[in-house]
Amino acid sequence: MSGAKITRAAVLRLYPNQQQASSLRRWQGGLRYVWNAALDCVFTARDINGRWPSKAEIHALIVGMKKMAGTEWISDMPAHALLTLSDDLHKALVNWFNGLSGKRKGPKIARPRFRGKVAKQLSVYMVNQNTSFGDGLVKLPKLGKVKFRGCDLPAGRLLSSRVYREADKWYMASIFECAVPQMNAAPVECVGIDMGLKTLATIYDGLNIREVPKLGALRKHEQRLKRYQRRMSRRVKGSRRRNQAKQAVARLHQRIANIRKDYAHKATGEIVASAQTIKVETLNVKSWAKNRSISKSTADASVGMFLSMLRYKADWAGRSLVEVGQWEPTSKTCSDCGAREPGVVLGISRWVCRGCGAIHDRDHNAAKNIYAYGEERRNVTGNTVESAWTGGDQAGAIPLVPQDETRILKRIGRESSRALV
Repeated sequence: MSGAKITRAAVLRLYPNQQQASSLRRWQGGLRYVWNAALDCVFTARDINGRWPSKAEIHALIVGMKKMAGTEWISDMPAHALLTLSDDLHKALVNWFNGLSGKRKGPKIARPRFRGKVAKQLSVYMVNQNTSFGDGLVKLPKLGKVKFRGCDLPAGRLLSSRVYREADKWYMASIFECAVPQMNAAPVECVGIDMGLKTLATIYDGLNIREVPKLGALRKHEQRLKRYQRRMSRRVKGSRRRNQAKQAVARLHQRIANIRKDYAHKATGEIVASAQTIKVETLNVKSWAKNRSISKSTADASVGMFLSMLRYKADWAGRSLVEVGQWEPTSKTCSDCGAREPGVVLGISRWVCRGCGAIHDRDHNAAKNIYAYGEERRNVTGNTVESAWTGGDQAGAIPLVPQDETRILKRIGRESSRALV
């Protein structure tokens, strides 16, 4: 992997002066004007000529706007920002066409829309040739040197950057081409990870179990967010005070998102550094988000972002990531004897195996089963069984219903006490 390359992103906070911020806002407005004008020309050409313009024709149209009377100011914007806008418009049309024809799988893509002044503004694309870093300053084309703060820049070649505004703050997202980082040998050979909503991740390494608790950033800021949103709803639309209230809501949303992202980065980085093989259950997070009873908890836990970070960090570090199917009965299978308990439904957090009498915590048991995925082990009778997902229910496994949980735990406790006496 000596010559292997990866791409890494770095998001920096920009601190432009008043003149630079004015130029950036003007460029964003100019890109919005060019997008709307080009999109209008595309639909008009379709009505007149009976066909859609090609990528080259869209590109020629946008470049030609620089020479039109009254729009000479377009030349003041970075040239590559206009070229990227042309590519983005063509890509939006192609995605729409492919969605209508069925070539594109996934969610339905709507027709490209005109950009409003109040909606999220377009980002300004920059290329690496005219962008450089040094001494807390970044030099941007047609803008000059701008102060920045943020993460440590990756050691590699800058490919491209985009400048955008979020919650009335300026940011620059840059893409670097870097060498694959050299990771130290992992202290643990394998871990099994069970994802959940009450506990974000339950990790078993063959000896010990540790938990990554759910952060709950949204729940912690929910009352403040409601207060800010009520305040914004009382303001008159288009007024200065409504814009101020809107910015306060946006800043709080951004803070919640940053807390989630920082927490997920730290947790996944620690997991990847600690294990050579990572086994994790694949989850259909989209279906969780559609369930109205757990949708907010799903978004607050950021399960999808956690799994996404785990995948690409494991790939960077050369770790093996094994994904266990979401339909495997990891929670319903006894990690001691391999017997299944079909009665272990979502509401049960602790249950008793009727095959061997073991008392299990639901998440801990699932993490152990995920850890043993694909490996053979022996049950209490000495018979070799696959780790609970190749065969049917084991003999002696009796379904456990929620009403029986407390009663059976008490009975097992009494029997254990008699055995000790």
